[in-house]
Amino acid sequence: QMASMLRRGILQVAQQRSAQLSVAARRHGHSVRLILLEDLPPRGYTHDTIEVRAGYARNKLIPSKVAVYAIPQNYEKYGLVDPKTIVKKEKKVVMSDEDVAAKNAAFVLRSYLRNKVLKIWRNASEEGTIHPGMVDAKALREKLSKQLLIDLEEHEVITIDPTPVDFLEMEKEEADEDNDTLEEPGEDTKVEECTVQLKKLGEYVATVHLAKGYKIPLKFKIIKR
Repeated sequence: QMASMLRRGILQVAQQRSAQLSVAARRHGHSVRLILLEDLPPRGYTHDTIEVRAGYARNKLIPSKVAVYAIPQNYEKYGLVDPKTIVKKEKKVVMSDEDVAAKNAAFVLRSYLRNKVLKIWRNASEEGTIHPGMVDAKALREKLSKQLLIDLEEHEVITIDPTPVDFLEMEKEEADEDNDTLEEPGEDTKVEECTVQLKKLGEYVATVHLAKGYKIPLKFKIIKR
């Protein structure tokens, strides 16, 4: 009899607790996800996905067209992406000793060449046409060695942009940039031999292609002898 009374007491307590939870659930309601069609600070702003009580959504936000339910059809309708479907991947880049050495070499060379202009003298006409001869990548490599004491490795290639530039204008643009930032390299692919042959006096820019895809600008000026 004592055991029977104990079981009845436990059952009554369980029923009372269940009733309390049911009332609380009805009072607060379960939550639903919505896509906002208008700003609703501080909850969110247009096209944000928010979570609110089901009753608040059903009785207020949905009828007033402030929001719609966050279902796949509505994401597609408004050209949005469900935040739950976005998987954030953190890519940790670990540089090898070879990569570090290549980056350091590129940084040193770029810093050294930044304020330097290679000078090449050539015979030329009054109109500025070089005669005889021309200036090509081989001539730049030789002058780089003689004037600035930089001997490039065999795999390091020079390419020439044949379009004349204005160094004063370049300096103005460079003054507005962050000169301490080394541009990230592109793909480390083989660079074809440069076939450009310059036959006009003027200011030009070449590119020194280093290991691992680093590219360093080289300013040079062809001057009348």
